[in-house]
Amino acid sequence: MMMAKTAFASPVAPKIETIDRIATSEIRETIKKPATDSAPPKIEPIKPMSTSELRETIKQSTTYIFEGIKGRELTLSLWAGQLTAELYTPSGENLGVIEKRDNQWVGKLPESGIYRVRVVPKGETSSFVLERDFNAKWTYKPDRPIPVTFGDNEGSIRLKMSGYQVQPLTIQGKRGQTMRVTASNKNLDVAIESPSGQLLDQGEGQTFAQLPESGVYRVLVVSNRPIRPSIRVSLQ
Repeated sequence: MMMAKTAFASPVAPKIETIDRIATSEIRETIKKPATDSAPPKIEPIKPMSTSELRETIKQSTTYIFEGIKGRELTLSLWAGQLTAELYTPSGENLGVIEKRDNQWVGKLPESGIYRVRVVPKGETSSFVLERDFNAKWTYKPDRPIPVTFGDNEGSIRLKMSGYQVQPLTIQGKRGQTMRVTASNKNLDVAIESPSGQLLDQGEGQTFAQLPESGVYRVLVVSNRPIRPSIRVSLQ
């Protein structure tokens, strides 16, 4: 009986503990190893600004390029969208930053060559309209409310605009409504901007958008020549 007791008293636990320690060590070393499939860094796209008017929706910082001649006066205007735009000379000098509260850059180009406009969106995406003009100065007129009769769902206003002007019109909207803007003259650009400053839609002579929030919306009327249009806005 004593021999049997001695035999059963010889434990095998130390071998099991050694295996457990080795397995745990291997797991820890595997966790500490860096991932080999890391995502490559994003490369900012570069696009030509081949026309004087740029309408884009971007999800990341984007650079637009155009050719400039020394001594020419340039007006670079941002009349819709939540973003910043930085203007750089061919030699890399930063000439200025354009954003909503300072919506244009006016000045003479200091050198000839390829200029860069780096556009940085505020948020995941940003829709915007950027104008590039030589010898033209855009001006913002004060906001004007669109007259709407109480209980009615539409209103209209007649404007007198000179060349290169932006006239913002304000109207109260509710989330879920559809806003439609129609101009009497198709040579005008019209756009809808949300209370938070997002450009919802734009078009020539007309535009529409479903409202994402409640608040005061801005209808932007843009004219590059003297005109007296009538603007009608309806909510449904």
